[in-house]
Amino acid sequence: MTPSLPSRHAELAERMLRRDLRVFYLFRLLGTSYLFVPIFMLFQADRGLSFFDRLALGGIYSAVIVLVEVPTGVFADRFGRRRAMLLGALAMVGSCLLALEADSFATFAIAEAIGALSIALCSGADSAYLYDLLAAHDRAHEYPERESAASAWHLIGSAVAFAGGGWLASYDLALPYLVTAAVAAVAAVVACTMREDLPRTDERATFGRSTLGAFAEVARNGRLAWIVGYSAVVFVLLRATVYVYQPYLQERGLDPLETGVLFAGVYMIAAVVAYRTHALRARFSDDVLLWSLLGVLAVSFVGLAGAGAGPWMLALLVVQAAANGIYSPLIKPLLNREIIDSSKRAAVLSVESMVRRAAMGMFAPMVGLFGQSDVMLLCGCVGLGGFAILFLVRIRGVAPIGPR
Repeated sequence: MTPSLPSRHAELAERMLRRDLRVFYLFRLLGTSYLFVPIFMLFQADRGLSFFDRLALGGIYSAVIVLVEVPTGVFADRFGRRRAMLLGALAMVGSCLLALEADSFATFAIAEAIGALSIALCSGADSAYLYDLLAAHDRAHEYPERESAASAWHLIGSAVAFAGGGWLASYDLALPYLVTAAVAAVAAVVACTMREDLPRTDERATFGRSTLGAFAEVARNGRLAWIVGYSAVVFVLLRATVYVYQPYLQERGLDPLETGVLFAGVYMIAAVVAYRTHALRARFSDDVLLWSLLGVLAVSFVGLAGAGAGPWMLALLVVQAAANGIYSPLIKPLLNREIIDSSKRAAVLSVESMVRRAAMGMFAPMVGLFGQSDVMLLCGCVGLGGFAILFLVRIRGVAPIGPR
């Protein structure tokens, strides 16, 4: 029996969606596979930068993202999310190649600024692309599950990259930057094969008006604003691990290869948890997961402050890996659910990214001034303080984070 025309169209649309999702997952796998992450603090120290210099670079990185995050989100809404992701991958190529030649704070700062632009171009644009891709096929309800899968692929890419970066660094600390540039170039090629998405914003609106509109969207929605604040607190703690793990593990006798393998293991655990986060959301309420995530993450830092290089330390690192895995596939569906106008989606998501990067920009120099010895305790105190503030804001009138 010959299939009817509508059924053939439905089958073709399903094949196209599967193809588009595979390409998107591949971009998420490659787009942030930064081999230098486990060793960049060591690389910068080898090039003569002090501990404070290295944390100050983190502040510069975050400051640049704060400046460009929302404008790049508006760019993605206006000119296409795929185009923004392509430019983001190319910017990372430039950042890594410049870092390879850097031997001064100023040159590293420029490389960090270009890397920040890369992150800003992809941040928000990728989630908006995925959400609208599904919505175009009347499958927006699948976004939480698809975001969990995309986050898992991202974390798997990071895990493999970190293991490879640690191995390459055992031969030469510069090699992870060179290979990251190559991987980012491949990600740019993948972006070229993604289906073009059509701009959805009003072309008569200026960049300034669109930017202010994104901020207004967050300001007038109490639940959205609370989620943005919550995301900033958790992000600061998770992002801090990128800086504090390296000196922390070095003090406990781990070499670059061992550090890279440990980073890889942590991110593989995070990938498994990310893939199952949609199932956790189906079993537990979002409020339970939100409070559990922040509370356990904060306490784990306090525990690491007193842990030696043994099973207790590894257990706490596993806890933080699980928190890292839950974070993105929990927060992004909550954010997207609160965004009504999809023509502003990437810009509004960029506001959230800007706020959390701004928080990290203020926190990173504080870590540098605090020093290496008890920085884990500082992170734990920040987490517990953030927990208390968010709880007070919640009980003073913000609606529970549940189904609308």
